[in-house]
Amino acid sequence: MKRKTNKKVWGLISVLVIAAAALAIWRGSTLMKEETAVEKPETEEKAPLVQVPEGAVSIVDEGATPDDDTDDLAAIQSALDQAKEKNQAVYIPPGNYRLSSILVVDGVKLLGDGADLAILTSTDSGSGSIDVKGDNAVLSGFAHVYEKTEERGNGANDKNSITVLGATNFTIQGLMIDKSSTAGIFVGDESSNGKIIDNTLQNTGADGIHITNGSSNIVIERNKVSQAGDDTIAVVSYGENPKTTKDIMIRGNDVGYGSKARGISVVGGENVTIEKNQIRDTEMAGIYISVEKEWDTRNVKNVVINENTIEHTGTRLNAEHPNVLVYASQGNIDEVKFNGNTISDSVHGGIGVWGSGEIGNIYFDANKLENTKGLATNFKSGTIHSEGNIGF
Repeated sequence: MKRKTNKKVWGLISVLVIAAAALAIWRGSTLMKEETAVEKPETEEKAPLVQVPEGAVSIVDEGATPDDDTDDLAAIQSALDQAKEKNQAVYIPPGNYRLSSILVVDGVKLLGDGADLAILTSTDSGSGSIDVKGDNAVLSGFAHVYEKTEERGNGANDKNSITVLGATNFTIQGLMIDKSSTAGIFVGDESSNGKIIDNTLQNTGADGIHITNGSSNIVIERNKVSQAGDDTIAVVSYGENPKTTKDIMIRGNDVGYGSKARGISVVGGENVTIEKNQIRDTEMAGIYISVEKEWDTRNVKNVVINENTIEHTGTRLNAEHPNVLVYASQGNIDEVKFNGNTISDSVHGGIGVWGSGEIGNIYFDANKLENTKGLATNFKSGTIHSEGNIGF
């Protein structure tokens, strides 16, 4: 009997020890989770897009008054002119400020607290551009809108939202551009070394972003362009220009959304890279590489189109543009390379290469065509090099 009792006692003790160990393990695990939860750092907020430097000239200090019906053009221009003399920045405090005509930013930083807070409203539909000149100008952290617009007409630069004229080392970042009678951002007069990044453009009367007149070394990155009156992003060189527009990077943009012409176009230009963009719902071709007799544009050479998504473009019935079109009605197109693009949901075909002009080497490598309505490929001109493509 004694042995049996001892066995029962030791059995009970063993059960209690195991239970206590399990409880300790559970409590330790719970405590670790609680400690981990406590110690887990909070998600860092992104730094503000715009850092307004100390000593910046406030447009309010120069007489601009927000959120009323008075014209603030003279006060803001005075602030910009003073800042240029003193090598200072100009600050736009929160509010809506009215501009009766063209504002000139000459080598100065014009900075707001964000496009949802600082707003410049142009009240003259035919003369509302913010003109950018000089070296190291910066526009950042505000919205520019037109109170009303007019027909594109002669396409005068005075009716753009932003007009860059021969500027160097400029930055246009974090702007909201809503409505313009012509282009959203126009870069011309051989401007160079510029950055157009993280902007939102909508409802422009002409191209969303237009790079032309021999401008060079421009980066166009992470912009959103919708409902443009013409192309969303265009690189253009006219025969009358002394130089060809060249060395342009167009990367990571999201464009289309009801725009009236092409998605991303090169109509005369050299050394252009179009990479990792989303292009959808444009009335004409999503990617358009061209030399146009109608506009007397220059030749095209060395264009690389990498890893873009082109979806449901060329929707205008009477235009019959495929999702991608290489077209020459004069001059020469040569060394154009399409690599790793996804081209889908066409209305009038996947890819077209044609025209009465001279088309040289066109390369297609590892591209994918999906859900093509019409011809997958329509190669009427050029020397076509094709390898590793799907759906051709």
